[in-house]
Amino acid sequence: MSDGLTFDDVLYHLAHNERADARAYAAQLLGDYVDHFSDEEYQRASAALNQALTDPDPTVILAVMQALSAYNRKARRDVARARQSADRPPVAIKLCQVCGKPESLADANLCPHANCPYK
Repeated sequence: MSDGLTFDDVLYHLAHNERADARAYAAQLLGDYVDHFSDEEYQRASAALNQALTDPDPTVILAVMQALSAYNRKARRDVARARQSADRPPVAIKLCQVCGKPESLADANLCPHANCPYK
């Protein structure tokens, strides 16, 4: 991390440093380096930041909220998956030729059309 601090040092300062500016700086570091964390570090940092939301100093809370905005690893993975699936051709859905409903929704018992192919 920065200034020779280790990950554990930053977590410690976020939770225990008496100076609010040091706690805010620790939160900022956790936000700045989030993309370099392992999954375990990511979970630990996220938990520490969530706990720091109860800090009595508003500048620390603001720094924590800013840092937490970078903790979107799952959302980024979901977006990447959605983009991959968007590249695939759409699945063909068979439609009723009379009413236009998808075949899976066409209920022959409720269809008002006499010429329903599903009756």
